[in-house]
Amino acid sequence: MDFQSIVDSYEMAAAVLSVEDKGDGRYGDIRIVRANSMYRKIMGEGYHDDMIYYELIPKEAKFEDFCYRCAVHKQHLHAYVDTKAMGVWTDGTYIPLSSSVDQGNIHYFIFFFEFTNGPDADNISDVSMDSASFVIKTCFKLRQSNDFCKCMTAVNCDIQEKTDSFCSSIVLVDTERDKSAILCAKFRNDCAKIDDFKDQLTNEVISSWKETVKNHDNIIVKDDVDMAELEKVNPLWAKSLRGANVKSLILVPLLRMDKILGYLFVTNFNTDRLVEIKEIIELVSFFISAEVANNNLMERLEFMSNVDLLTGLRNRNSMNYRVDLFVSGERKVSAPFGVIFADLNGLKQANDTGGHIAGDALLKKAANLLTEVFESYEIYRAGGDEFVVIAPECSKESFERKVAEIREKSCYGSEVCFAIGSHWDEKGMNLRLAMHLADEAMYADKNKFYENHPDKVRR
Repeated sequence: MDFQSIVDSYEMAAAVLSVEDKGDGRYGDIRIVRANSMYRKIMGEGYHDDMIYYELIPKEAKFEDFCYRCAVHKQHLHAYVDTKAMGVWTDGTYIPLSSSVDQGNIHYFIFFFEFTNGPDADNISDVSMDSASFVIKTCFKLRQSNDFCKCMTAVNCDIQEKTDSFCSSIVLVDTERDKSAILCAKFRNDCAKIDDFKDQLTNEVISSWKETVKNHDNIIVKDDVDMAELEKVNPLWAKSLRGANVKSLILVPLLRMDKILGYLFVTNFNTDRLVEIKEIIELVSFFISAEVANNNLMERLEFMSNVDLLTGLRNRNSMNYRVDLFVSGERKVSAPFGVIFADLNGLKQANDTGGHIAGDALLKKAANLLTEVFESYEIYRAGGDEFVVIAPECSKESFERKVAEIREKSCYGSEVCFAIGSHWDEKGMNLRLAMHLADEAMYADKNKFYENHPDKVRR
């Protein structure tokens, strides 16, 4: 057959490729047999007829699998993927050539493609009706509740069932702090649980995924050959997969721009439906990524509105909200409880002599001291140099020991010096009254401090 004439009939970049079938699902060389002028122009001077494809472009397992399925099994395929190694999105179509063209164990197909600089909505949405139905269902579930974890768990359960996998899980990561957490996991076997695999799914393994997916839109392992290839680039992960008896997997990074927020991780899925499952997983990951990014933003906004950014303690807004919950009856403070007001002495003098940098440093030390003594309790920076501690379920003896400890560690002459007032409430009926009495006691202690130490400049 005149392969050159075939590819020249296409206006977009097109080539005839061959695949060597080694039997039992294995393949050998994949060669670019002939290409049209557009293909040659895009690929540059490195191209020549009958070359092995990865002499021209980076080796890619998913591309090879599509080539094999198209050439050997005569499947018509389409893929729109993020070709990270080339910095573009590739819209590729695979069309098998007739078996009469094949020569022994060498099989042929036509591949034509075009690039886009970023994800194109029309191309992404060009999917089968079954995939589209599943993705739409996913979107509805993600919006059915304000409970982020509940929505993600429901969607993840659907993914496990749809992929007929042993396990589907969503892993969240904080790459800046090198931390990770399993958001949800659904197993085919209800007796299995994620803790059974904690020795294999360590933070070190999860951290290693970032480098592995760097030049890929996802990672797919469908057989022992793919596992051996994975082992070459990430032996730690491959070892953990074998330890967990994983034979096949799909790992898709959840991205916001170029930042990895987490991963969608499916193991031991139905490899006979690889093309369909790959399409579904890649599409669903877009919407899961958006939901994770939105939740992260909301958590960040909530953090910023409730945490004092200088000291890391809860702020006045958080304290007022806590009091409002108590007054409304929505959330009581477990009785008996104690309240401590601590006002930092000498802050104005620190600011006057060392500037606000010195004042900020003193406030941080004050926060650290309170955290050291009252670590298990609620600690607030109420504003300026004022701090409040609420100690629920605290016996009178324990409370008085804590008050004595903070007084001893912040007495006159200490680096951090507090004026302290406290009140212990046995029945826990009135938080506002307890705070008022502790506040009055603190001001009495502060007045006494400045009477005894006139050398300190009052704020």
